[in-house]
Amino acid sequence: MSFALVILCGGLSTRMGCDKAFLPFGSSSLLNYQVERFRPWFPNIYVSVPSHAERPVDYTSVCGCPAIEDEYSNIGPIGGLYSCMKALEEDILFFTSVDAPFTDPKLAVSLCEKLDAAQPGGPCAFGIQNPSGQIQPLFSAYHKKILPVISANIEKGNYRLRDLWHSVPHSIEDAFLPTEQFFNMNNPTTYYYALHQLAGKRPAAFPPDFSAKTSPVFAPVISFTAKSGTGKTTYLEKLLPLLKKQNIRIAVVKHDAHGFQMDKPGKDSYRLTQAGADHMILTSEDQTAVIFTHPGLDPNLDSLLGRVENVDLIITEGYKLGNQKKIHLLRKGYNETPVGNLKNVIAYVTDFPFEADVPVFDLNHPEELVPFLMDYI
Repeated sequence: MSFALVILCGGLSTRMGCDKAFLPFGSSSLLNYQVERFRPWFPNIYVSVPSHAERPVDYTSVCGCPAIEDEYSNIGPIGGLYSCMKALEEDILFFTSVDAPFTDPKLAVSLCEKLDAAQPGGPCAFGIQNPSGQIQPLFSAYHKKILPVISANIEKGNYRLRDLWHSVPHSIEDAFLPTEQFFNMNNPTTYYYALHQLAGKRPAAFPPDFSAKTSPVFAPVISFTAKSGTGKTTYLEKLLPLLKKQNIRIAVVKHDAHGFQMDKPGKDSYRLTQAGADHMILTSEDQTAVIFTHPGLDPNLDSLLGRVENVDLIITEGYKLGNQKKIHLLRKGYNETPVGNLKNVIAYVTDFPFEADVPVFDLNHPEELVPFLMDYI
């Protein structure tokens, strides 16, 4: 039975801000990098792309692989599965996303071979799951006999690939897989991270002055500053849900000049810290908390930002004496005069008329600030 690789390139790349397939990656583009590393394992490689009318790019001239255009627009990866299964002759197609640069090609071939060896009535999809037990449908082998099921799901408006998986016979590879197997680039921060990871793996693919050990590249940072008691936290409580509607991931760094205590007496973490642990890490399926102990040493902002990964925007509350970009809050009758280091103030938020050389937004209407912040990002 024959099989082939399909690299999915049909995503909108909205959080990246440009077509991820053509980002520089190593000595070429991300798409070419993917083709190069899978080529020894898959003689037949195709790229799944949007219709030419939507994205008029000659993908084949870029990477040398035949391009299969989506028949359906804006329905996600399931549209790529449908169009490729309908157009290609191979019985088994392995799908991988162009923005997952550190997956294992040998594992992809192994999944195809296991699906090929399945008995009649056995699985028609073979893939992996992440450490949380979630199926990874964009790194999986599919038999073309599930095409009618895909077509039916599209007609019903159900475009979720995990629903497709659970509606057909499938099998999961039972093996320990490294974390990088599940990494994908979906915003500038993760792209920069991937570049540095690649530089460590393949330094010859980069200019001599590019080092994997250079300082980390931060996501855009903006500080909300004001006199204590002005209402920064209250304002951010209203602003953050509005930003989340824009599908961006946000980290918040809050400076507490009075100190704080996360651990509680009697808790295991508190007992271990009291016993001498310099750093305490609490982790569960859904979240991880890290407590770094540094008595008498107030870390600078850059050292904290260097620990933040996989977000599109970092908001800090406080740090009014710093040189970072700031949005300054003023409140009538309480704090009508800017305080702190006013260098790099890019906007004011007030509840009274205020004259400034930078934009001024209404404190009672945080939605007015959202377009400004999206432009800043």
